[in-house]
Amino acid sequence: MSHRCKTTKVSTAGCVDRLSALPDALLQHVIGFLEAGEAVRTCVLARRWGHLWRPIPRLRVTDVEAFQSVEKLNGFVDRLFLLRDAGSILEECELDLRGHLRLDDALGEPLVKLVDQPLISQHLVRVELGGVYLEERFLDFSSCPALEGLKIADCVLSTDRISSPQSLKHLSIIGCQFLWRDIPTHIFATSLITLQLRDCLSMIPVLGSMPLLETASVNLGHGYEEYCEVCPTLHVWS
Repeated sequence: MSHRCKTTKVSTAGCVDRLSALPDALLQHVIGFLEAGEAVRTCVLARRWGHLWRPIPRLRVTDVEAFQSVEKLNGFVDRLFLLRDAGSILEECELDLRGHLRLDDALGEPLVKLVDQPLISQHLVRVELGGVYLEERFLDFSSCPALEGLKIADCVLSTDRISSPQSLKHLSIIGCQFLWRDIPTHIFATSLITLQLRDCLSMIPVLGSMPLLETASVNLGHGYEEYCEVCPTLHVWS
């Protein structure tokens, strides 16, 4: 009998909920590393978790195929921002819609075209974009004075210039197609420390002055073009 009691006691002690003993700020920091759908689903764990996801400092919308249709994806993203704590600071945002090509048999536009309006945030530190069509004003990040890291992958960039705030230190553009109207796309990022430019299509972008640059990886791949008659000072880096 005494042996049974001892076993029961040890078993009960092993079921202590140590996770819920952590402070809200730490739990929200951890939840922020989850994909957005998983972060929202933490609300069913317990009553205390019901609103923990709403003020998380980072949002990651990456598991696009889990929504099965474009309508469900749009509805989720709309509700995500509607229910999010409006007074909380968003430091990082990752929007990867490359899986959109497999939703609804990829009918209509091949890429999601984001509204052509600039991002405006006093607190956003990092932005990652994938599988979207970006135009002129959206690629002006000068209204994000805290932005330090920008990653753009597998996107169409329809612009003559990409502007960044003085705070931007790390820029990565991978597998993107540059479209331009009057002149080749210029990249203005005077405070960059690291630059990655890889496997981009069409016209080579023109890099502005980067006096603080320490590390650069530039691999143009095989799909680029160079129009010297348009920009006689343009050089190919490899």
